[in-house]
Amino acid sequence: MSDLSKSENEIYSLRKEKEQKIKDSKLESFQTSFKNSTPIDFLHREHKDIENGFKTDINASVRGRILSIRSFGKLTFIDLKDETGKIQLVYSDKDLSEELIDYLQNLDVGDIVGVSGIIMKTKKGELSIYISNLSLLTKSFRNFPEKWHGLKDKETRFRQRYLDFVVNEDAKNTISTRFNILKLIREFMTSEGFTEVETPTLQPKAGGAIARPFSTHHNAMNIDMYLRIAPELYLKRLIIGGFEKVFELGKVFRNEGVDQTHSPEFTMMESYEAYTDVNGVMDMVENMCQYVLENLKVDKSIEFNEKVADFSFPWDRKSMFELVNDKFEINVSHDSNLDEVKALLESKYQIESESTTVGELVFDIFENYIEHDIVDPVFVTDYPKEVSPFARESDEKEGITERFELFAFGSELANGFSELIDPVDQENRLKSQAEKKAEGDEEAHVEDSDYIEALEFGLPPTGGLGFGVDRFVMMITNNDSIREVIAFPHLKPEN
Repeated sequence: MSDLSKSENEIYSLRKEKEQKIKDSKLESFQTSFKNSTPIDFLHREHKDIENGFKTDINASVRGRILSIRSFGKLTFIDLKDETGKIQLVYSDKDLSEELIDYLQNLDVGDIVGVSGIIMKTKKGELSIYISNLSLLTKSFRNFPEKWHGLKDKETRFRQRYLDFVVNEDAKNTISTRFNILKLIREFMTSEGFTEVETPTLQPKAGGAIARPFSTHHNAMNIDMYLRIAPELYLKRLIIGGFEKVFELGKVFRNEGVDQTHSPEFTMMESYEAYTDVNGVMDMVENMCQYVLENLKVDKSIEFNEKVADFSFPWDRKSMFELVNDKFEINVSHDSNLDEVKALLESKYQIESESTTVGELVFDIFENYIEHDIVDPVFVTDYPKEVSPFARESDEKEGITERFELFAFGSELANGFSELIDPVDQENRLKSQAEKKAEGDEEAHVEDSDYIEALEFGLPPTGGLGFGVDRFVMMITNNDSIREVIAFPHLKPEN
């Protein structure tokens, strides 16, 4: 009878009995270490040219988790997996002592073992290790999913993510790629002269972005605190303090909706560079993405969500107003008459809007009718001042800021701008945001007199960037859900 036909309690009891047999034999079922082993992928590379059916005299030691056990008469085959790959283990009862055979009978799928033996290749061409010795390193008491079927139910996969990584190679590869992308981003930023820094996760004011925060209470100080929605304002304080190129790669939290591309806890890379502007920031993020893709050896033609995008460099840069005008065959600018533009859109396209300025209207149209259709990467520029409280206003275009957002596959990947360094202008914009908050806009920015005071000491011309790591990983790994690219996504309690 297979494990899958027994109840979990029966399986647990049977495995505990096996562990007790091992203890009764004065052997260990939970070891302290197993050193001097070889990664499995190295063995496959090193011995790929061995002839089929040939047994070498080369000794090898490996360690890992048992994925399957199959017996055929006196021959037993075990599939073993470590972090780098899988290999087959083989043993014959006739070549082992009775004591070791009895010991091996107590093994189960899921157990972690260390093995020594001879390198061989089966007649069918499968590289294997012919076992001469085996040590049980960790006994598994619970039943593992079948190797060939894995975990199929998404809810179960996310609740038992550790099992998902063991039995679903795609899931493990996705998270491995994510970790590699984080490493490559750090490498690039450091090579460009940026210093990786840390700023508070708990903040007295939720600033630096327009979003609803998570709140908590600091008992010792008896004040309300917030999980950061962005590290922006503290990073700019570091620029004021004389650190000219800084970045932070970490978690931010926004108490908002959950869907395929949004998670309340997500990973952001934010950077600030003194003496550069929005164009320098666009150049930098493009170079960073190029560095990551080339080191991952990813094809520039990327498939995601049944669409294909050309990630070849350089990426296009297009004005938001230009995109709106081209889409709807109109000619709107920031100084257009609001009522006339509204009337035109309503009569020609049946589009109604409650926007109170032309800038808000153009942004609203872009957000609802254009951004989701963008496939190839494009830097969208010329954001209206009304929706960009921390971006510098353009010297050439009144009401337009030096801001961009990077879009691909209909999603925002990055947000950057020439920072607003005028403390008077910044204070006025934050007051305007505070008025919106008082009117019930929970996502409007709060006033922050401490940040204004810091600005009054002088922030040099600065270019800032916020880069969404999770969505970038989604696109690179072709996963349509943000939960797939997070090692342990949020879930409601089972009860």
